Amino acid sequence: MNIPQQLEQSLKDGKIIPFVGAGVSMTVLNQLGERLFPSWKELLMEAAERLENDGKTDHVGIIRGKVNTNRLLAAAEEAQLGLGANWHDFLKSQFDKTSDEAQDASLELARLVWQLGSDLVVTTNYDNVLHWACPRAHDVDKWNIEAAVEQCNLLRDGVKKPTIWHLHGHIGDSANIILTPDGYQRLYADDFTERRYKATLQTLHHLLASRSFLFIGFSLADEDFTSQLRMLEEIYRGAPGPHYVLLPEAQRGYFKSPIPAIEPVFFKDFGEPLLDCLRHMTGIADSAAKPIFTLNATVADYSPDKPVFYVPFRAKGEQMVGRQDALEKVRHQLCDGKRTSIGQTAAFQGLGGLGKTQLAVEYAHAYRNEYPNGVIWINADQDITAQLIKLSEEARWVSPLSEQPFKIQTALRRLRETSDCLIVFDNLEQLADIEEYLPKPQFSPHILVTSRVEQPGFNPVELNILTPELGLQLLVQEADREPDGELDIQAAKAIVERLDGLPLALELAGAYLRRRHTVIWEQYLELLRDNPRSAFPSHLQKDSLTQHEADIYSTLKINETLFDEEPLLREVLDLLTWSGSAPMTLSLLCATLGQDKASALTGALSLGVALRILQQPDGGERYAIHRLVREVRREDVPLETKQDWAEACGKCLGDWFEKHRQDFLDLPVFEAGLDHLEAWRQNAERLGFILLVVRMIWLQSSPAYHWGRYEEAKRGVDRALELYEQTVNQDPTLKAHLFNDLATVTADMGDKKDALKWAEQALIVRRELYGDDHSDTATSLANVAGCYSLLGEHDKALALGWQALVIKRKLFGDNHTDTAYALGNIASYYHSLREFDKALEFGQQALDIRCMQLGEEHPDTATSLNNVSIYLSSLNRKNEALELSQQALAIRQKLLGESHPDTILSYHSVIYGLLHNGRKPQAIQHFQAQFRKLNSGDSYYQQFLELRAALYPGCFRKATNKPGKGKKRR
Repeated sequence: MNIPQQLEQSLKDGKIIPFVGAGVSMTVLNQLGERLFPSWKELLMEAAERLENDGKTDHVGIIRGKVNTNRLLAAAEEAQLGLGANWHDFLKSQFDKTSDEAQDASLELARLVWQLGSDLVVTTNYDNVLHWACPRAHDVDKWNIEAAVEQCNLLRDGVKKPTIWHLHGHIGDSANIILTPDGYQRLYADDFTERRYKATLQTLHHLLASRSFLFIGFSLADEDFTSQLRMLEEIYRGAPGPHYVLLPEAQRGYFKSPIPAIEPVFFKDFGEPLLDCLRHMTGIADSAAKPIFTLNATVADYSPDKPVFYVPFRAKGEQMVGRQDALEKVRHQLCDGKRTSIGQTAAFQGLGGLGKTQLAVEYAHAYRNEYPNGVIWINADQDITAQLIKLSEEARWVSPLSEQPFKIQTALRRLRETSDCLIVFDNLEQLADIEEYLPKPQFSPHILVTSRVEQPGFNPVELNILTPELGLQLLVQEADREPDGELDIQAAKAIVERLDGLPLALELAGAYLRRRHTVIWEQYLELLRDNPRSAFPSHLQKDSLTQHEADIYSTLKINETLFDEEPLLREVLDLLTWSGSAPMTLSLLCATLGQDKASALTGALSLGVALRILQQPDGGERYAIHRLVREVRREDVPLETKQDWAEACGKCLGDWFEKHRQDFLDLPVFEAGLDHLEAWRQNAERLGFILLVVRMIWLQSSPAYHWGRYEEAKRGVDRALELYEQTVNQDPTLKAHLFNDLATVTADMGDKKDALKWAEQALIVRRELYGDDHSDTATSLANVAGCYSLLGEHDKALALGWQALVIKRKLFGDNHTDTAYALGNIASYYHSLREFDKALEFGQQALDIRCMQLGEEHPDTATSLNNVSIYLSSLNRKNEALELSQQALAIRQKLLGESHPDTILSYHSVIYGLLHNGRKPQAIQHFQAQFRKLNSGDSYYQQFLELRAALYPGCFRKATNKPGKGKKRR
């Protein structure tokens, strides 16, 4: 056959990248000899038929009409609109097939693609055909457009194994596939406004500049294909090419390339002639040495396919005593043991102190090289979602700047859709806690759990206590000294007997003896005998393998004498005993114990870690009490015997959270401590400290407000206020906080009159408490002013706003963020009074202060940017207004996410700016994307109705409510 000379040379040089279209998948047959996948037209006609069956006839005619005129992208958009929430399920039903459904012989075309000399194949298909056809299917990397910024960095160093780039997404993530015009615009946008796809465009640029695409399975009659080629040509004008498309002879007579860089390569007909054409090309590619595919693209080093070793504890290695047999047993079970309904599983189970966690750590370290896709450790008794976020970041699966839902989705996909890896769920309490994280049936990782109880679906690995000989070996090793003389030897053996070979107890006993060289073996044995008490809850006693009385509890009682050396160790242990199970930051720990300097706890913490009573994950400044020790001390030190101490701790802990509740940048450290805030709320409730309970419920509502979940935040404050009103004791400061926050969140939810009522009540209380010259009084004045402005009484709002500004300036000076807040409010009132020059003057002052004090990437700075853009627009400075509104939107997208009400408000401003800058098509595109997300009760819904009327004049009535200015009340 006639192969262009340059194509032949590119095949020999390894510079051809297959670009696969739907025609390749269309050749795949099911076991009945029928096509496994629909064509574009069949897919859309099936959607129309489903809509017709559902009675949605308005969409049916539109879809069929557009299909018949070959406007398939537009038809897909209409189908998606009609099917709504069922769209993604519909797509999965069409494309989410398994290899067992396909006839093996029908994969020949796809197999030939892999023989063209490139380990990288680009495709716009959503299915798994290329994966099935790959000769190294077990070692395939799959890139998804949704995570392109994390994945395409691989092109910098070259692909080292078969890689499929699903440029338009993959059916495994149907929510993010590109099938409609808005998706194409986001992918191929030439202004790089879609940051998510920036690396994708950059990588495509390098590919077009240095390689040639061979398009296989496309037709120039396909609207999506020709549109895509034109978009690429427009973006990367000047790329040398050429690129090639395989076409049947029947199209030769009317072939016209949509772009100059595309050359046709004709084959006689579909079927065997097409296969012969590709075989000829593979023969050319096979005749030359294969260069390594590399590109020097400057892209981020992130990929969801990166292997990871994520184990938070160090291995003891050769110091692990008496557990080699258990390691071999678990290895055998995971590799060759009986499978369960969950998969290839094993479980270390039994009473606390057997060393289950440490043994899981040893296995992970010992066999890490047997798991090419990595090892993942999950603490099943802690917040798994938070761990998935951290895992995604530390494994470099995603950028730290990615949105949290995307981080969670990426980690969850790795857990559920990866083979050849090890997943450890440590301290599992019940199967329901991890069911949503277990692998899908078609994947086969090894799963190891540790648990104190039996777990269905996990094969137990026998884990016995240590024999007396091994117990003595462990005790001497941890004590770091040999018994001296017969009396010491007999005492050491007696200690092992008393501790009944329980590894954790022996480790703690050895650590005590190592730390206290003046305590001889006989003295330690005597202390053990003086405190004979079981350390385990009654429901675990049936698992005990001995009848000995002494156990870990006795070891911990001995450690009570250490408090003479480090008195604060008792405070640390008691605090962590009655806090949450997650590690506590040193900052929160110091604040709750009333310590101004972290150095005050250095000695106590180091001693606790040395004795293995405390754990220090990753060696950082976070501390947790061992779970067993925590249980023991809860029994040994009842909270009811320390009520004054508990009340003082609860107040100090509340002070720490109150200090960190205002600034959005403090939100990560605030949320990291929520486990402890809830634990101390329960403690306060248990002891009857109702005002403490109220305060902690109030504090727990802060994250929801920051993230724009106003209804959730209001429920929390309502609950706190209801409880406050039931108590006899009074705390006017707390009462004012509750009134103030109710005013804030109620206003954000649109209830203006109720908001004014709560704001005025807060102001009354604060004036009685503090007088006029106090920051909280000024804040309440500002909130009352804001409520009057919402009600249209702008003159009254301006007067109160000036009072607040005077107080803030007097207290904090001209360049404080509180002053900026007051200035921003003054600006909004002037704008409402149509004094636009003054609004801009004060708004710019607020913006300058926030940029100086908070930096450019802060939600408050974004608020000022958005407000100033509104004032500029009112002064007919449209271009400047649009630029600032786009800056505000970018900040809010990054910090707050797409669904936050403030982000939606920024979209409103950007759409308004685009419309009034003559960019109506872009304005409509943004409006459609945002308006379909809103419900009639949502914030800013009325503003979007007015915007709709402006975008579609004569089609809709204007809304009665005027757009807000985006003020942020504290």
